[in-house]
Amino acid sequence: MLRRAAAAAVGAAVVQNDLGQCRVRRSEQNASMWQHVSTAPFDRDLELAVIDDDGPHTLVFPCRRILSGWMKVETKERLDVRPTHWREWPEGQKSKAAG
Repeated sequence: MLRRAAAAAVGAAVVQNDLGQCRVRRSEQNASMWQHVSTAPFDRDLELAVIDDDGPHTLVFPCRRILSGWMKVETKERLDVRPTHWREWPEGQKSKAAG
């Protein structure tokens, strides 16, 4: 019960599977909001916001957090970036660079 109240407070939903286990699913609105990079998950394709010599911008391809930093999903190439924020890469969306 407490978990459902906490999930509702952040705009998420608690989903119960066939085994009676619960997990929190973020709403689509929360998935599109920028989160601080320190909270980035390791198991998802993410859109990263970075600040470089050209100022703040987003990377145009999906990235994944790895133990040693970040990698480009499509090529598994390690990236030399220092992102500030992340949000989930829209499901089914291709790299903007390929587009």
